[in-house]
Amino acid sequence: MNLKNFSVLMLALALIFTLGGAASAGDDRPHEGKVISVDNDGMVLTIQGEKNDQWTLYWTETTKLKGDVTATELKAGDSVHFDFVEKDGKMWVTELRRTHKAD
Repeated sequence: MNLKNFSVLMLALALIFTLGGAASAGDDRPHEGKVISVDNDGMVLTIQGEKNDQWTLYWTETTKLKGDVTATELKAGDSVHFDFVEKDGKMWVTELRRTHKAD
């Protein structure tokens, strides 16, 4: 490989890493908050973040619940950590862990 090809390759790699970092930086998602409400029939949680943001999260039978908790045991005031994906205009919880149980 000659110097010109090597330089082009290095420039291309630098561009890929720079753009990749910028794309993921804009993809920050909230992952922690307090449960405000739980609708077990509708399989919907409302979570409030530290900045008073609120998110409506939906779950399914495939949602991974960790920390020895079931969806029916979640209640207002519980603190949770969660991951989600957006699909069809909704936030779907993929994994949820209760980090603090409300009194």
